[in-house]
Amino acid sequence: MAKPYALLRAGFPFHTTIGMRRVTTYPMDMAIGNDGTLFVLNRSDGAGGEIRRTNWADEDLGTIGSGFLWPVQIIRDRQGLLYVSDEGSHKVTVWDREGKSHGSWGTHGPTAGQLNRPSGIAFDADENLWVADTLNHRLQKFSNDGRHMGGFGSHGAAEGQFDMPWGVALDDEGFVFVSDWRNDRVQKFGPDGSFVMQFGHSGSGEGGLNRPAGLTLDADGDVYVADRGNHRVAQFDRTGRYVDRFIGDATLSKSGRIYIMANPKVLRAREMTTLEESRRLRGPASVRVDDKGFLYICDFGSHRIQVYRKEAYALTDQEVWAVPGAPFLYTV
Repeated sequence: MAKPYALLRAGFPFHTTIGMRRVTTYPMDMAIGNDGTLFVLNRSDGAGGEIRRTNWADEDLGTIGSGFLWPVQIIRDRQGLLYVSDEGSHKVTVWDREGKSHGSWGTHGPTAGQLNRPSGIAFDADENLWVADTLNHRLQKFSNDGRHMGGFGSHGAAEGQFDMPWGVALDDEGFVFVSDWRNDRVQKFGPDGSFVMQFGHSGSGEGGLNRPAGLTLDADGDVYVADRGNHRVAQFDRTGRYVDRFIGDATLSKSGRIYIMANPKVLRAREMTTLEESRRLRGPASVRVDDKGFLYICDFGSHRIQVYRKEAYALTDQEVWAVPGAPFLYTV
């Protein structure tokens, strides 16, 4: 799909909150079903986890999956099967939407095709699976049944090297984006693994990152990074230019409101507290987008999904000035 020449960014307002502590417990990631079902990958307070099904009505539709140790990310293929990376077992497991297991693959080790604490996973156009092989400091490519197909990367801070890569996402041209956890940056590669560019830097200011985790791209080519250590999501355009940040604007979800209204003690505590901090993100682990412009942030520390909706309009080269060769001042 052709990317717009430029965008009129009209806004990115907060839309809704989904989930609560007893449903979306420590959400690491989520996948979106064709029918609107949201498959939220939860971690338990200790080891373990589950896939919790919910929807836009914030209904608890039950759990699926079992045997997870430290699950990290979940993605869905075109047939609706769910793939989960588990850094604790060094495996990728596969499930259908009803919770039936469709197998697993992965062995622990440093050699090609083995995994050491896998985290981010993403499909390419052929539904081959790219895996952030975190403690082997590399990216690996597999068929969807686990056959090793290649990879690239080594430990370090130079261009093309990694220090605990976490998130991985591909655009519709096959370019690969990787969030480089301990190097506080995002790197972009060609489909063959050739280095293209990097953006982000250590810090908390504009464009700064502090332990970037999951990342995703939307149809405009914008890149969203779960800036976990800064408790926010950072937005960059397709050239790596910093655009915006999301720090959290949560309201009570429907399920949260029902729970609190049924508990007088919790109601009193809520009435006595200040609310500003309760709206903010706490250690977001992942971020996802859909084809309607919705942005879903897995608010790990607050046990919920915060949802925003993008408002932007594509511009042609006939509607906007060319990129200037020097800075200029303007007023609105």
